[in-house]
Amino acid sequence: MTDWKSSLRADPTPWLLEVGCPAIRYRTLTELLERGKDDPDVQAAHKDLLEYGPAVKLQKSQKKDGSWGTAIHASDPKKLQTCTENALMQLYEMGWNRDTKTVRAAAKLLRSYVSGKKDVKFYEFAKVVKADDRRQDFYRWFLRILCLNLLLRAGYLDERSRGALLDLLELTAGFVENPISRDPVEEIGASHPMIRMAGWRQGYAFIPDVYILQTFASSPWLLDGELAKIRLKKIFDYVLSPTYQALAPDIGLVRTSKGSFVKGHGLKLRTVEEYQKQGNVDELLVNLELMARLGLVNRYPLLMSHMDWVVSQQTKDGRWSLSTKLWSDTSRWAQLLRLEKDWRSPARKEADMTFRVLLILKHQWERQMRMLDRRDDGYPI
Repeated sequence: MTDWKSSLRADPTPWLLEVGCPAIRYRTLTELLERGKDDPDVQAAHKDLLEYGPAVKLQKSQKKDGSWGTAIHASDPKKLQTCTENALMQLYEMGWNRDTKTVRAAAKLLRSYVSGKKDVKFYEFAKVVKADDRRQDFYRWFLRILCLNLLLRAGYLDERSRGALLDLLELTAGFVENPISRDPVEEIGASHPMIRMAGWRQGYAFIPDVYILQTFASSPWLLDGELAKIRLKKIFDYVLSPTYQALAPDIGLVRTSKGSFVKGHGLKLRTVEEYQKQGNVDELLVNLELMARLGLVNRYPLLMSHMDWVVSQQTKDGRWSLSTKLWSDTSRWAQLLRLEKDWRSPARKEADMTFRVLLILKHQWERQMRMLDRRDDGYPI
């Protein structure tokens, strides 16, 4: 019987368990091989994981209120700056979750944004929201979406977070189904178009962006509902459309009484050749994993071309050892992908790349079965 390993030239998981860092060993055992918490190897890897240098360093830099760097949002996508979002995403990538005291302390802070409290602390946005009601509504929603994703990634799936996610799915699908989505911006100014006010609801423009899509990808249980799957297909069909891709990644300006600012965070998908030329294949892998977690890679020819190229880069032993020139040293995408302390060792670099690709292959194989059952597809292309 075929499975997600069928396309591999060889099975590299035993090698990953031998040479990988604690984070890779733990995630290989639990996510790729699906061994339970009672497994002795999993328990040993988990113990090593909690003592792993990069994770411990992040743990020690956490502030008393559960934040990092007195900031929530990673505002500059090209830098791995100190903030709660970046710190938690790195910990999650290294296998930490709600079982750790560090993540639980952060979750207490994150819940205040998802709950819809009126007196939330805006941290780095405090000055601009005090001067502008529209920015306050915008950043209230933005932080809610960002924090919801971080909670879901940690394993917090309770009634409140589930309801918040379903609301977000409905609002995003509502934007896509609105005729305004076919012409969502007006050409004002030389650098960026302005988002049309007709597309706003509840103080936010629910144009699908990286943060919204990450939140959906953190919730595989959505694939158990037929209505949710139809909405996800419509949303991602829009993301892959020429209209959206022409706007991404900046999407457009948000007009306020105190001036305008760029919304940003659009999901720009390029050809393999463009990623290679620009040296940011790491971004290709991040986007591919996002789509694979939702079982949508096989729906789109562009993403299948990405997957075919990735598979073609296997070595004879089933590993991946892409040239470092294809990876961006200045992008936080690259930093978030690297589970090893450094890549000065060829084996460490190869282990990092191999684990990342295996995770994509596994999600693509298993979740496209749930999302794209052609015998009963309520929303075929």
